[in-house]
Amino acid sequence: MAAAAVLLTTGMAGAADLGPPPLRGSEVIAPDYHVDKWSGVYAGGTVGMQIIRNSGYHSDALGAANPNFPDFHYDYAGTRFSYGLHVGLQRLFGHFLIGAEFDFDGPQAKITSPWYNGNVAYSGGVAGNSYQQRVGLNWQGSLRGRVGFVHHKTLMYLTGGLAFANMTVCTVIDDCINGANHIVRYSAVRWGWTVGAGFEHKFNYNWSVRAEYRYTNYGSRTCLATDRCSIDVNSSDINNRVETHAVRVGVSYLFGAPAMPLAPVIARY
Repeated sequence: MAAAAVLLTTGMAGAADLGPPPLRGSEVIAPDYHVDKWSGVYAGGTVGMQIIRNSGYHSDALGAANPNFPDFHYDYAGTRFSYGLHVGLQRLFGHFLIGAEFDFDGPQAKITSPWYNGNVAYSGGVAGNSYQQRVGLNWQGSLRGRVGFVHHKTLMYLTGGLAFANMTVCTVIDDCINGANHIVRYSAVRWGWTVGAGFEHKFNYNWSVRAEYRYTNYGSRTCLATDRCSIDVNSSDINNRVETHAVRVGVSYLFGAPAMPLAPVIARY
């Protein structure tokens, strides 16, 4: 009897170590689902700093063929504050994101070249005249593609596409007040291209912050002495080339709400 009691006690202890018996009947199994926090339509705003560079040269109507009107070359840059809005559409495929984005920036202050000492032939024999070249972006925008890789809550992406801007370019003698003393002056929409890279981080489903660098090239424009943009019939603006380097930070809001998880699966035995 004593031996039987010992064996019974040992068996009960072993059963306790094994835990409770397996669940029988109905068992709840959580579904395996993934919430996509990137796909959809979004909008937001950005602020940043932009370096604007303008390069080219001036000549008279005959250019280098006229020794009395030597060309003067200019190549100058300035940093200006930028601000704007963006809207886009994107889709997540696993960890890879593809989308398109449109952005629009407001006006920026002009940048100006150093003063160039002019030849007396430029001003009818009057010595001491100086010349300055100026450019201002009245507005600018772009239509770009975005491709990137999502890791947890962070997107690392490349972007590029079409760029456009309305800019005012002028060259002046001594002053540029109320249109006086202009040699060349025009406002026009310039077209170009832009490329860049950045990263974006999610705080929750709707809100994210971003940082981005972009290079933009608006190409060259020629204003000949016979063109309407040339106020002085003896002056030409040749190969006026504008390009920018911009760093922007911003915030975006993704419209909508995350998809509701699937109902749990009930397995029956």
